[in-house]
Amino acid sequence: MKTLTKSLLASVALSSSLMATDVGFYAGGGLAFEAVPDVNNLKMGLGIVMRGGMTLDALLENFAVEAELTKSLLDPKFERPGSDINYNVTTLATYAVYRINVVDDFYVKPRFGIIFPNLGDDFVNSRDVTFSSGIGGGYSVMENLDVYIDYTVLGEGVTNYGAGVEYHF
Repeated sequence: MKTLTKSLLASVALSSSLMATDVGFYAGGGLAFEAVPDVNNLKMGLGIVMRGGMTLDALLENFAVEAELTKSLLDPKFERPGSDINYNVTTLATYAVYRINVVDDFYVKPRFGIIFPNLGDDFVNSRDVTFSSGIGGGYSVMENLDVYIDYTVLGEGVTNYGAGVEYHF
């Protein structure tokens, strides 16, 4: 029993030491133009994007996982003779991201993940979990503060063109 207790205490001490040095957290948000596939009859929407992430440098340097929530403020819509169709976009996604430092304080950040059912309407695969991907870039304006731009495909039906800020804790 003493050996098991010592092993557990050593594991806890080692993992808390690893967490203190190699894991960082960040949070951010911004705005995104939202588009649906039929660009001929489309009026773009505007959405808010909120994200949070955790860097996992102990696993792989510059690797992180993040969660992102998007919500339409102004719904994207189709304009057709006799009817307009609004699409309320509300999604929750989780991504694996990799930060590629390019030069000085500039970086590129591809991301791949899954998007959970659209919480707003039936447009974005509301019954199925599906894949999502994107690419972005950023600039570290201060030690803990980045500005970013990105392009994200939210499932099969909506794309976001976003910009915002991230704060690293």
